[in-house]
Amino acid sequence: MTGKVLPVLPYSWQQSQWQQLQKLIENERLPHALLLSGCSDIGKLRFARALAQQLLCEAPIHAGACGRCKQCALVMAGSHPDLIRLEPEGAGNAIKIAQIRTVGNFMAKTAQQGGWKVVLIEPAEAMNVSSANALLKNLEEPGDKTLLILVSHQLGRIPATVRSRCRILKFPLPSQDFVTSWLRQVVGDAEDISQLLQVSGGRPLKALRLVESDALTKRKEFESLLNDVASGTLSPIKAADWCRAEDSIETVEWLQFNVAERVRQKPATREGRLLFRFLDKLNVAKQRLQSSANPNPQLLWEELLLDWQALFAASR
Repeated sequence: MTGKVLPVLPYSWQQSQWQQLQKLIENERLPHALLLSGCSDIGKLRFARALAQQLLCEAPIHAGACGRCKQCALVMAGSHPDLIRLEPEGAGNAIKIAQIRTVGNFMAKTAQQGGWKVVLIEPAEAMNVSSANALLKNLEEPGDKTLLILVSHQLGRIPATVRSRCRILKFPLPSQDFVTSWLRQVVGDAEDISQLLQVSGGRPLKALRLVESDALTKRKEFESLLNDVASGTLSPIKAADWCRAEDSIETVEWLQFNVAERVRQKPATREGRLLFRFLDKLNVAKQRLQSSANPNPQLLWEELLLDWQALFAASR
């Protein structure tokens, strides 16, 4: 195959983890299962795809895949027969046991292209108890030149039995300098980088999504809504209608950020102590939203905003 495709490469802030794996590959000590752990929106999935493409590439180099061979083209087209990716079939759904069974069938067969076979599962915490247990057999009896890559945004939700059978590679939040430099290259100087970093919590891919969507405008609307609820000029029930229509997890994160900033400004006051307790409720609410319990967003937001209004009534 002639021509060149752009190979998937890790982000600049992932070079330490990348070099670590390159040494393992060179020494033929790459484990059969990797668990990439860190918060969301920092590029772990891209890292996993870069590693998969490098392993499947016909002429890999130290920096990654060559981007010229047939295998690279198949990976980039999403049609490589020796690479499968498992993910939830819909937002909030679990990765089911039937999906995990395809991994067993895949691993039992000989690689169609004669090289590595790679399984990518993301997010790994979306596996339910049954599917996680089903994966154990594949983790315990790996085939030759077979790699399972699990990408996790919430390591604590991965069963210990699964974690113990993987090599965990941790991805901390990238430094502000790395993210600032990358954002300036991607979005230019027209954007307020410092505001993007603040609103995104320093997560580069989330900052990019903010630029590409109307999320910053939505966040300003939400801040105004919070102020109106706190002052009593807007009903928590009506405010909950607005929140229900948005991405609940992201909106809870906005509220977490708002509360954390208020606590930082008034740590020793009565209001600060009440806000700190409210932050615990937000953490529980976020866990519920991220779980497979599928809580009712309207009721969840009504409860949170009623507490929010009561908090400021109590502190006045």
